Amino acid sequence: MRASTTALAILSLLELSAAAPTPVELAPRCGATLFPFLTQQLTEENPTTVNINTLEYDGDFYVSQKMDPATGALSNRIYQVVAFNNIPPGSYGCQLNVVFPNPYPITTTGSPTLNVYTLYNGSPSSITYPNNWSWDTFFPRTSPPFGQGLYGTINFAQGQNAAINSEACPANGGDLAFVFEIADWVWGSASIEFNEYVNKLTGAGLAGVYLTYNC
Repeated sequence: MRASTTALAILSLLELSAAAPTPVELAPRCGATLFPFLTQQLTEENPTTVNINTLEYDGDFYVSQKMDPATGALSNRIYQVVAFNNIPPGSYGCQLNVVFPNPYPITTTGSPTLNVYTLYNGSPSSITYPNNWSWDTFFPRTSPPFGQGLYGTINFAQGQNAAINSEACPANGGDLAFVFEIADWVWGSASIEFNEYVNKLTGAGLAGVYLTYNC
């Protein structure tokens, strides 16, 4: 992980913060809250590398780009995949959300506004881990992995509790996946990083991206 904060520090912040939300507080009118099963990065600098599921380690969420100020050329882009599984058949109103307690460690450089795209929309069986996903799997951008257009735009900040957008849930149940990128209109180098966190024993202390359905 690139950020200087440790998992212990994050846990301490969550325990000390009275504002740390629970899933019930996040979406009281929703039938269920899902936490990611996959957070995986796609790295332009190592385009054939299949990166790990960071949820198995520290939950690192990292998106970045470098820009040559003279030419505007982009390089060393890192995009973040976040995926959710086991959405029940017949579910409706799948909504992607984000929440951060205040305080919570978020490291940024530049102006990291994020664009969000769906991945394998309509093909939930394609969303798996382990997988063979690398930068070269998806870029240049093609359909069907992409093809639904821009799903949403978001700026992450401490104390935030916001919906990014909603869509139909998989008709027969299954999985949904999203890709987070620095927005294409952002000028300059930019990055954002935090640890996706949830206490899976209690469901409390969520920080990061989550999904609700039946809302």
